[in-house]
Amino acid sequence: MVKKDNMGVVLGILIGILVLSMIFVFSMDDGVADDVYKYSNGNTIFEVYKYSDTETYITFLAGVDDIEYTLGLRTDPLSLEDIPVTGTLHTRIFDDEIVYVTIDPYANLTGQTVIAALEVDKVIDNEYLYQVPVMSAMTREYSDYPVKNCDDGTNTETIVYLTLGDETKVYTYDYCIIIMGTDEAELIRAADRMLYTLLGIMQWLNTILVRNL
Repeated sequence: MVKKDNMGVVLGILIGILVLSMIFVFSMDDGVADDVYKYSNGNTIFEVYKYSDTETYITFLAGVDDIEYTLGLRTDPLSLEDIPVTGTLHTRIFDDEIVYVTIDPYANLTGQTVIAALEVDKVIDNEYLYQVPVMSAMTREYSDYPVKNCDDGTNTETIVYLTLGDETKVYTYDYCIIIMGTDEAELIRAADRMLYTLLGIMQWLNTILVRNL
């Protein structure tokens, strides 16, 4: 049975994904970062500013005009190298009309899964990056939410499925991106791993050069 209190938190915050176009192009805090380093994907070097275990900013060039942006995610790329990514993420999202972030409403998920969903939303539904609307959905009938599973993806609608499993990883299936974590904290890490890969900051294979500033 679903934990109604927990699901209420999940659904309440997911509604915010539907209502708000959450643009998270961050400017860094005035404070001093706990860890500052340069991260390379083998082709490009990025400056990373880690302020805490849940606050990281990374600078990269975005858009057709290659404008410099500083984007905030919860996890820094170096700490995500253990998460495998398989499939063709680089061909996803760009031409989509909408992206659905879907969860199982009866999986006893809590607000931590919402954080993973919001990480996805802040990049995809961002006018400076992908500019694709993000909507929440469920894998099974629940309230008035649309029911979306991986098989429902099309060439204009990508499904992002957040789920728990026996491994933390990211992989694709047709028009679906599966973000899997062994627990909800790992689910957040996997979501950030997917986003760094989608943005071209991290590669599928972890041939990464790291240089301290």
